[in-house]
Amino acid sequence: MALENWLEKIRERAKSALSKPALYGLDVDISEYLKPVSGESKLDTERVSEVGVDLSAKAYYTQVDQAYFRYLSKIPGVEVKRIEEFIEENPDEAREYVWKLIDPAMDKYTAIATLKGLGGYFVRVKENTRIEDPIMTCLFMSIGGLQAPHNIAIIEKGADVTIYTGCTIAPESFGLHVGITEYYVEDEATLRYIMVHSWNRVSHVRPRTAVWIKPGGKYISYYVSIGRVKTLQTYPVIYLEKNAYTYTASILLGLENSILDVGGLAYLLGEGSAAEIISRSLGKDFSRITTRARIVGKSGKGHIDCRGLLLSENSVIETIPELLAETPNVILTHEASIGKIAEDEINYLISRGFTREEAVGIIIRGFISLDIKGIPERVKKHIETIERITAEKAL
Repeated sequence: MALENWLEKIRERAKSALSKPALYGLDVDISEYLKPVSGESKLDTERVSEVGVDLSAKAYYTQVDQAYFRYLSKIPGVEVKRIEEFIEENPDEAREYVWKLIDPAMDKYTAIATLKGLGGYFVRVKENTRIEDPIMTCLFMSIGGLQAPHNIAIIEKGADVTIYTGCTIAPESFGLHVGITEYYVEDEATLRYIMVHSWNRVSHVRPRTAVWIKPGGKYISYYVSIGRVKTLQTYPVIYLEKNAYTYTASILLGLENSILDVGGLAYLLGEGSAAEIISRSLGKDFSRITTRARIVGKSGKGHIDCRGLLLSENSVIETIPELLAETPNVILTHEASIGKIAEDEINYLISRGFTREEAVGIIIRGFISLDIKGIPERVKKHIETIERITAEKAL
Protein backbone atom coordinates (compact mmCIF):
# COMPACT_ATOMS: atom_id res chain seq x y z
CA MET A 1 0.00 0.00 0.00
CA ALA A 2 1.37 3.41 -0.97
CA LEU A 3 2.21 5.80 1.86
CA GLU A 4 -0.47 8.34 0.96
CA ASN A 5 -3.17 5.64 0.66
CA TRP A 6 -2.26 4.32 4.12
CA LEU A 7 -2.38 7.79 5.66
CA GLU A 8 -5.67 8.58 3.92
CA LYS A 9 -7.27 5.45 5.40
CA ILE A 10 -6.21 6.60 8.86
CA ARG A 11 -7.62 10.07 8.23
CA GLU A 12 -10.92 8.67 6.98
CA ARG A 13 -11.27 6.57 10.10
CA ALA A 14 -10.57 9.60 12.28
CA LYS A 15 -13.30 11.65 10.57
CA SER A 16 -15.92 9.24 11.91
CA ALA A 17 -15.06 10.23 15.49
CA LEU A 18 -14.95 14.04 15.32
CA SER A 19 -18.03 14.34 17.53
CA LYS A 20 -17.29 11.32 19.76
CA PRO A 21 -16.67 12.31 23.41
CA ALA A 22 -14.07 10.58 25.54
CA LEU A 23 -15.22 7.72 27.73
CA TYR A 24 -14.18 9.67 30.83
CA GLY A 25 -13.76 13.30 31.78
CA LEU A 26 -15.45 16.58 30.94
CA ASP A 27 -16.37 17.03 27.27
CA VAL A 28 -14.79 19.98 25.43
CA ASP A 29 -15.91 21.80 22.29
CA ILE A 30 -12.81 21.25 20.13
CA SER A 31 -14.00 23.64 17.41
CA GLU A 32 -12.90 26.53 19.63
CA TYR A 33 -9.28 25.41 19.20
CA LEU A 34 -9.31 25.02 15.42
CA LYS A 35 -9.57 28.72 14.75
CA PRO A 36 -6.43 30.46 13.44
CA VAL A 37 -4.23 31.98 16.13
CA SER A 38 -1.83 34.85 15.59
CA GLY A 39 1.52 35.59 17.09
CA GLU A 40 5.09 34.37 16.99
CA SER A 41 5.88 30.99 18.53
CA LYS A 42 8.65 31.48 21.07
CA LEU A 43 10.19 29.15 23.61
CA ASP A 44 10.02 30.46 27.18
CA THR A 45 13.12 28.92 28.74
CA GLU A 46 12.09 29.96 32.25
CA ARG A 47 8.75 28.15 32.01
CA VAL A 48 10.47 25.12 30.51
CA SER A 49 13.01 24.94 33.34
CA GLU A 50 10.14 24.93 35.86
CA VAL A 51 9.07 21.52 34.56
CA GLY A 52 12.60 20.17 34.78
CA VAL A 53 13.62 20.15 31.12
CA ASP A 54 17.36 20.47 30.47
CA LEU A 55 17.77 22.10 27.05
CA SER A 56 21.50 21.32 27.06
CA ALA A 57 20.89 17.55 26.92
CA LYS A 58 22.83 15.44 24.41
CA ALA A 59 19.58 14.04 23.02
CA TYR A 60 16.42 16.14 22.92
CA TYR A 61 13.24 17.07 21.09
CA THR A 62 11.65 20.52 21.51
CA GLN A 63 8.35 21.65 20.03
CA VAL A 64 6.61 25.02 20.41
CA ASP A 65 2.95 25.09 19.34
CA GLN A 66 2.75 23.42 15.92
CA ALA A 67 5.31 25.67 14.28
CA TYR A 68 8.76 25.36 15.87
CA PHE A 69 10.78 22.15 16.10
CA ARG A 70 14.32 21.36 17.21
CA TYR A 71 15.77 17.90 17.80
CA LEU A 72 19.17 16.29 18.04
CA SER A 73 21.00 13.22 19.30
CA LYS A 74 24.70 13.14 20.06
CA ILE A 75 24.40 9.82 21.87
CA PRO A 76 25.56 6.71 19.96
CA GLY A 77 22.73 4.25 19.56
CA VAL A 78 19.99 6.88 20.04
CA GLU A 79 17.98 8.20 17.12
CA VAL A 80 15.75 11.27 17.48
CA LYS A 81 13.59 12.58 14.64
CA ARG A 82 10.37 14.45 14.03
CA ILE A 83 7.55 11.95 13.47
CA GLU A 84 6.82 13.20 9.93
CA GLU A 85 10.47 12.64 9.03
CA PHE A 86 10.33 9.06 10.30
CA ILE A 87 7.15 8.30 8.31
CA GLU A 88 8.51 9.76 5.08
CA GLU A 89 11.88 8.01 5.33
CA ASN A 90 10.58 4.64 6.60
CA PRO A 91 6.98 4.19 5.36
CA ASP A 92 6.97 0.39 5.65
CA GLU A 93 8.32 0.46 9.20
CA ALA A 94 6.00 3.33 10.13
CA ARG A 95 2.97 1.17 9.34
CA GLU A 96 4.14 -1.23 12.07
CA TYR A 97 4.20 1.45 14.77
CA VAL A 98 2.13 4.54 13.93
CA TRP A 99 -1.52 4.36 15.08
CA LYS A 100 -1.10 0.67 15.97
CA LEU A 101 -1.69 0.87 19.75
CA ILE A 102 -4.12 3.80 19.67
CA ASP A 103 -7.21 3.94 17.49
CA PRO A 104 -7.43 7.27 15.61
CA ALA A 105 -11.21 6.99 16.06
CA MET A 106 -11.08 6.36 19.81
CA ASP A 107 -12.59 9.79 20.50
CA LYS A 108 -12.72 13.35 19.19
CA TYR A 109 -9.27 14.08 20.60
CA THR A 110 -7.47 11.29 18.76
CA ALA A 111 -9.49 12.26 15.69
CA ILE A 112 -8.40 15.89 15.77
CA ALA A 113 -4.80 14.85 16.41
CA THR A 114 -4.94 12.65 13.32
CA LEU A 115 -6.44 15.32 11.09
CA LYS A 116 -4.86 18.51 12.43
CA GLY A 117 -1.85 17.48 14.51
CA LEU A 118 1.74 18.30 13.62
CA GLY A 119 5.04 17.23 15.08
CA GLY A 120 5.90 14.88 17.86
CA TYR A 121 9.05 12.83 18.23
CA PHE A 122 10.32 9.51 17.00
CA VAL A 123 12.92 7.98 19.32
CA ARG A 124 14.76 4.74 18.72
CA VAL A 125 17.18 3.32 21.29
CA LYS A 126 19.14 0.57 19.60
CA GLU A 127 19.76 -2.92 20.91
CA ASN A 128 21.70 -3.15 24.20
CA THR A 129 22.25 0.63 24.33
CA ARG A 130 22.22 1.77 27.97
CA ILE A 131 21.96 5.49 28.75
CA GLU A 132 22.30 7.17 32.14
CA ASP A 133 21.25 10.70 31.20
CA PRO A 134 17.61 11.10 30.16
CA ILE A 135 16.51 11.95 26.63
CA MET A 136 14.80 15.32 27.07
CA THR A 137 11.57 16.17 25.29
CA CYS A 138 9.71 19.46 25.66
CA LEU A 139 6.24 20.46 24.40
CA PHE A 140 5.54 24.15 24.96
CA MET A 141 2.44 26.14 24.00
CA SER A 142 3.21 29.76 23.29
CA ILE A 143 0.35 31.30 21.29
CA GLY A 144 -2.33 28.76 22.14
CA GLY A 145 -4.86 27.05 19.91
CA LEU A 146 -4.29 23.35 19.21
CA GLN A 147 -1.10 21.42 19.89
CA ALA A 148 -1.35 17.75 18.91
CA PRO A 149 1.99 15.94 18.58
CA HIS A 150 2.31 12.20 17.91
CA ASN A 151 5.19 10.54 19.77
CA ILE A 152 6.69 7.13 19.03
CA ALA A 153 9.51 5.41 20.94
CA ILE A 154 11.03 2.02 20.16
CA ILE A 155 13.30 0.64 22.87
CA GLU A 156 15.08 -2.28 21.27
CA LYS A 157 16.10 -5.55 22.91
CA GLY A 158 18.24 -5.13 26.03
CA ALA A 159 18.31 -1.32 25.86
CA ASP A 160 17.90 0.85 28.96
CA VAL A 161 16.79 4.49 28.82
CA THR A 162 14.82 7.30 30.47
CA ILE A 163 12.65 9.70 28.47
CA TYR A 164 11.84 12.90 30.35
CA THR A 165 9.00 15.07 29.05
CA GLY A 166 8.08 18.53 30.30
CA CYS A 167 4.87 20.12 29.02
CA THR A 168 3.82 23.67 29.82
CA ILE A 169 2.08 26.75 28.43
CA ALA A 170 2.42 30.53 28.50
CA PRO A 171 0.28 31.97 31.34
CA GLU A 172 -2.06 33.89 29.03
CA SER A 173 -2.52 31.29 26.26
CA PHE A 174 -5.83 29.55 25.56
CA GLY A 175 -5.04 26.05 24.36
CA LEU A 176 -5.95 22.41 23.82
CA HIS A 177 -3.09 19.91 24.10
CA VAL A 178 -3.62 16.40 22.75
CA GLY A 179 -0.45 14.32 22.93
CA ILE A 180 -0.58 10.91 21.21
CA THR A 181 2.12 8.57 22.56
CA GLU A 182 2.84 4.99 21.47
CA TYR A 183 5.75 3.21 23.13
CA TYR A 184 7.24 -0.18 22.28
CA VAL A 185 9.51 -1.87 24.84
CA GLU A 186 11.20 -4.93 23.35
CA ASP A 187 12.57 -8.09 25.03
CA GLU A 188 14.53 -7.44 28.24
CA ALA A 189 14.53 -3.68 27.58
CA THR A 190 13.78 -0.99 30.17
CA LEU A 191 12.02 2.33 29.58
CA ARG A 192 11.51 4.89 32.33
CA TYR A 193 9.10 7.63 31.32
CA ILE A 194 8.84 10.80 33.40
CA MET A 195 6.24 13.40 32.42
CA VAL A 196 5.71 16.71 34.22
CA HIS A 197 2.74 18.92 33.32
CA SER A 198 2.29 22.54 34.33
CA TRP A 199 -0.56 24.14 32.41
CA ASN A 200 -2.69 27.22 33.05
CA ARG A 201 -6.24 27.86 34.26
CA VAL A 202 -7.73 28.09 30.74
CA SER A 203 -6.07 25.06 29.09
CA HIS A 204 -7.57 21.64 28.38
CA VAL A 205 -5.23 18.63 28.24
CA ARG A 206 -6.02 15.23 26.70
CA PRO A 207 -2.96 12.93 26.48
CA ARG A 208 -3.54 9.54 24.85
CA THR A 209 -0.89 6.92 25.68
CA ALA A 210 -0.40 3.21 25.03
CA VAL A 211 2.58 0.93 25.72
CA TRP A 212 3.40 -2.60 24.57
CA ILE A 213 5.97 -4.50 26.64
CA LYS A 214 7.53 -7.66 25.22
CA PRO A 215 8.85 -10.60 27.31
CA GLY A 216 11.12 -9.52 30.15
CA GLY A 217 10.67 -5.84 29.39
CA LYS A 218 10.10 -3.14 32.00
CA TYR A 219 8.16 0.11 31.79
CA ILE A 220 8.31 2.55 34.72
CA SER A 221 6.18 5.68 34.46
CA TYR A 222 6.11 8.73 36.72
CA TYR A 223 3.51 11.41 35.92
CA VAL A 224 3.07 14.71 37.78
CA SER A 225 0.51 17.47 37.22
CA ILE A 226 1.39 20.62 39.15
CA GLY A 227 -0.31 23.48 37.27
CA ARG A 228 -3.69 25.20 37.36
CA VAL A 229 -5.08 23.26 34.41
CA LYS A 230 -8.74 23.83 33.54
CA THR A 231 -9.39 20.16 32.70
CA LEU A 232 -7.13 17.13 32.34
CA GLN A 233 -8.19 13.66 31.22
CA THR A 234 -5.91 10.72 30.42
CA TYR A 235 -6.10 6.94 30.67
CA PRO A 236 -2.88 5.19 29.52
CA VAL A 237 -3.16 1.54 28.48
CA ILE A 238 -0.30 -0.94 28.97
CA TYR A 239 -0.01 -4.45 27.49
CA LEU A 240 2.37 -6.91 29.18
CA GLU A 241 3.69 -10.12 27.67
CA LYS A 242 5.48 -12.94 29.53
CA ASN A 243 7.58 -11.77 32.52
CA ALA A 244 7.00 -8.12 31.60
CA TYR A 245 6.68 -5.55 34.40
CA THR A 246 5.20 -2.10 34.76
CA TYR A 247 5.08 0.42 37.59
CA THR A 248 3.06 3.58 36.99
CA ALA A 249 2.81 6.44 39.48
CA SER A 250 0.66 9.57 39.19
CA ILE A 251 1.06 12.60 41.45
CA LEU A 252 -1.88 14.97 41.02
CA LEU A 253 -2.26 18.44 42.47
CA GLY A 254 -5.69 20.01 42.10
CA LEU A 255 -5.69 23.81 42.30
CA GLU A 256 -8.46 26.42 42.03
CA ASN A 257 -11.28 24.99 39.86
CA SER A 258 -9.22 22.31 38.12
CA ILE A 259 -10.97 19.11 37.02
CA LEU A 260 -8.57 16.17 36.79
CA ASP A 261 -9.58 12.69 35.60
CA VAL A 262 -6.51 10.45 35.47
CA GLY A 263 -6.46 6.69 35.12
CA GLY A 264 -4.51 3.71 33.92
CA LEU A 265 -5.23 0.22 32.55
CA ALA A 266 -2.85 -2.74 32.51
CA TYR A 267 -3.45 -6.02 30.66
CA LEU A 268 -1.51 -8.94 32.14
CA LEU A 269 -1.30 -11.12 29.05
CA GLY A 270 1.67 -13.38 29.74
CA GLU A 271 2.84 -15.74 32.45
CA GLY A 272 4.88 -13.96 35.11
CA SER A 273 3.73 -10.48 34.09
CA ALA A 274 3.22 -7.92 36.85
CA ALA A 275 1.71 -4.45 37.18
CA GLU A 276 1.55 -1.81 39.91
CA ILE A 277 -0.63 1.27 39.45
CA ILE A 278 -0.07 3.97 42.09
CA SER A 279 -1.70 7.38 42.53
CA ARG A 280 -1.35 10.19 45.05
CA SER A 281 -3.87 13.06 44.86
CA LEU A 282 -3.76 16.42 46.62
CA GLY A 283 -7.06 18.32 46.47
CA LYS A 284 -6.92 22.04 47.14
CA ASP A 285 -9.29 25.02 46.68
CA PHE A 286 -12.37 23.93 44.62
CA SER A 287 -10.64 21.26 42.56
CA ARG A 288 -12.15 17.89 41.62
CA ILE A 289 -9.91 14.84 41.14
CA THR A 290 -10.91 11.41 39.89
CA THR A 291 -8.34 8.61 39.78
CA ARG A 292 -9.13 5.41 37.92
CA ALA A 293 -7.08 2.24 37.88
CA ARG A 294 -7.93 -1.08 36.26
CA ILE A 295 -5.94 -4.30 35.93
CA VAL A 296 -7.17 -7.14 33.72
CA GLY A 297 -5.28 -10.37 34.27
CA LYS A 298 -4.92 -13.70 32.53
CA SER A 299 -1.75 -14.53 34.47
CA GLY A 300 0.71 -12.89 36.86
CA LYS A 301 0.21 -10.33 39.62
CA GLY A 302 -1.29 -6.87 39.85
CA HIS A 303 -1.72 -4.26 42.57
CA ILE A 304 -3.50 -0.90 42.73
CA ASP A 305 -2.79 1.76 45.38
CA CYS A 306 -4.90 4.96 45.23
CA ARG A 307 -4.60 7.55 47.98
CA GLY A 308 -5.99 11.04 48.28
CA LEU A 309 -5.31 13.93 50.67
CA LEU A 310 -7.92 16.68 50.97
CA LEU A 311 -6.37 20.07 51.72
CA SER A 312 -9.60 22.05 51.38
CA GLU A 313 -13.17 21.83 52.62
CA ASN A 314 -14.36 22.45 49.05
CA SER A 315 -12.22 20.00 47.10
CA VAL A 316 -13.45 16.56 45.99
CA ILE A 317 -11.39 13.40 45.42
CA GLU A 318 -12.80 10.16 44.01
CA THR A 319 -10.87 6.90 43.52
CA ILE A 320 -12.10 4.04 41.32
CA PRO A 321 -9.92 0.89 41.50
CA GLU A 322 -11.02 -2.08 39.37
CA LEU A 323 -9.72 -5.65 39.16
CA LEU A 324 -10.71 -8.33 36.66
CA ALA A 325 -9.29 -11.84 36.90
CA GLU A 326 -9.94 -13.85 33.74
CA THR A 327 -8.31 -17.07 34.96
CA PRO A 328 -7.34 -18.60 38.34
CA ASN A 329 -3.68 -17.97 37.46
CA VAL A 330 -3.66 -14.32 38.47
CA ILE A 331 -3.38 -12.55 41.84
CA LEU A 332 -4.87 -9.05 41.99
CA THR A 333 -5.09 -6.69 44.98
CA HIS A 334 -5.94 -3.08 45.68
CA GLU A 335 -6.04 -0.50 48.44
CA ALA A 336 -7.61 2.95 48.40
CA SER A 337 -7.93 5.74 50.96
CA ILE A 338 -8.91 9.40 51.15
CA GLY A 339 -8.52 11.66 54.15
CA LYS A 340 -7.06 14.85 55.53
CA ILE A 341 -3.88 15.64 57.39
CA ALA A 342 -4.20 14.48 60.98
CA GLU A 343 -3.82 17.24 63.58
CA ASP A 344 -1.77 14.97 65.85
CA GLU A 345 0.83 14.58 63.09
CA ILE A 346 1.05 18.35 62.70
CA ASN A 347 1.23 18.90 66.47
CA TYR A 348 3.99 16.32 66.81
CA LEU A 349 6.17 18.12 64.26
CA ILE A 350 5.40 21.49 65.86
CA SER A 351 6.58 20.04 69.18
CA ARG A 352 9.85 19.18 67.44
CA GLY A 353 10.44 22.83 66.54
CA PHE A 354 8.77 23.21 63.13
CA THR A 355 6.23 25.89 62.28
CA ARG A 356 2.75 24.74 61.29
CA GLU A 357 3.43 25.49 57.63
CA GLU A 358 6.71 23.59 57.75
CA ALA A 359 4.96 20.66 59.44
CA VAL A 360 2.25 20.50 56.76
CA GLY A 361 4.92 20.71 54.04
CA ILE A 362 6.84 17.79 55.54
CA ILE A 363 3.68 15.66 55.71
CA ILE A 364 2.72 16.46 52.13
CA ARG A 365 6.24 15.72 50.91
CA GLY A 366 6.12 12.36 52.69
CA PHE A 367 2.70 11.61 51.18
CA ILE A 368 3.82 12.09 47.58
CA SER A 369 7.30 10.57 47.93
CA LEU A 370 7.38 7.12 46.37
CA ASP A 371 10.08 4.48 46.43
CA ILE A 372 10.38 3.86 42.69
CA LYS A 373 12.66 0.95 42.00
CA GLY A 374 15.29 1.06 39.28
CA ILE A 375 15.59 4.85 38.98
CA PRO A 376 19.17 6.06 38.28
CA GLU A 377 20.61 8.63 40.69
CA ARG A 378 20.67 11.36 38.03
CA VAL A 379 16.99 10.83 37.35
CA LYS A 380 16.15 10.72 41.08
CA LYS A 381 17.38 14.30 41.38
CA HIS A 382 14.76 15.42 38.85
CA ILE A 383 12.02 13.60 40.77
CA GLU A 384 13.12 15.07 44.10
CA THR A 385 12.96 18.57 42.61
CA ILE A 386 9.46 17.98 41.28
CA GLU A 387 8.33 16.60 44.65
CA ARG A 388 9.63 19.71 46.39
CA ILE A 389 7.85 22.03 43.91
CA THR A 390 4.61 20.04 44.27
CA ALA A 391 4.69 20.28 48.07
CA GLU A 392 5.40 24.03 47.90
CA LYS A 393 2.45 24.64 45.54
CA ALA A 394 0.17 22.55 47.75
CA LEU A 395 0.77 24.81 50.77
